[in-house]
Amino acid sequence: MKHFLNYSVYENAEQFGTGEVLRDNGCDGFELLTSHGPVPAVYRRLSPAVHLPFSTDWLAAWENRPYDMDPVSSKFYMFGRSREEVISTISDAVRFAAEISPLYGVMHLANIDIPCMGKRKCSRSDDFVIKTFAEAMNSAVSVFPGGEPPFRILFENLWWPGLRMTDSRGFRVLENHLEFSCWGLCLDTGHLMNCLPDIRTEEEGIDALKNVFCGYSEDVIEKIETVHFHFSASADYRNSFEEILPEEGKLGDFLSAMYKHISRIDQHKPFTSPECAGLIDILKPDYLTHEVGGGERDPFSAFRIQRPLFPGCPFS
Repeated sequence: MKHFLNYSVYENAEQFGTGEVLRDNGCDGFELLTSHGPVPAVYRRLSPAVHLPFSTDWLAAWENRPYDMDPVSSKFYMFGRSREEVISTISDAVRFAAEISPLYGVMHLANIDIPCMGKRKCSRSDDFVIKTFAEAMNSAVSVFPGGEPPFRILFENLWWPGLRMTDSRGFRVLENHLEFSCWGLCLDTGHLMNCLPDIRTEEEGIDALKNVFCGYSEDVIEKIETVHFHFSASADYRNSFEEILPEEGKLGDFLSAMYKHISRIDQHKPFTSPECAGLIDILKPDYLTHEVGGGERDPFSAFRIQRPLFPGCPFS
């Protein structure tokens, strides 16, 4: 199993040289968050895998009700302003990432209507979001040779409407609606915890995840090729935050406020208990991305807490 660190094209990669710093920390490279353009050369030699861009409310464009945003913001929040632009934006993101021949590319499978970002519930059903995104992906991938993407697309769960992975249901919907075969799953442990009630400690999170994983069918586990590994014990905040809606004409202010709100839900903390390794023993992924971030001065600050919980760590 290879160990990756999450990183992005918005961060400085010069400090990693040719990769010796990564190897010294027991890391096999980046799972690199890409953007809507070519991957700069400095990241290419360090990034065996990619995380494709995510759009918060792509359904707004898909359903022809785009928000009033500038073209750049529209691409980031909606993948564009129309159904055609959603498809072309996804195709372009895959094409740009393919230039570095990644082992896989992660794609979030969720949608949150922007006015619902500050609420606990959204009226969208998981099945609807999954079916609709499968339709978008089928169209985006159809432009590539043989109707298959140039690398494996791994769909990731979130706590918003879409693929949540609290059971096997969402997977069944997805496999019944995708028209290409080069795909799999990325299981995000922290995102899954955000879907489960009463998780306030790491130990509670580990136990809850084990219960969910043991309920997966064998074919679901076989499709989980990589895991985003971290935990979020945010039940108290999720149960207590004050719901808000965007004010008229102040969508930008609302979106800015949502960054802090989302980070309090999706905490991306490193595991510290050796018991967490049992979660990976159940799933047996090929790749493990320690999605715990770090500081600009020391990107490995949290990675070094979690990495020694697994074999092959040079400093454990």
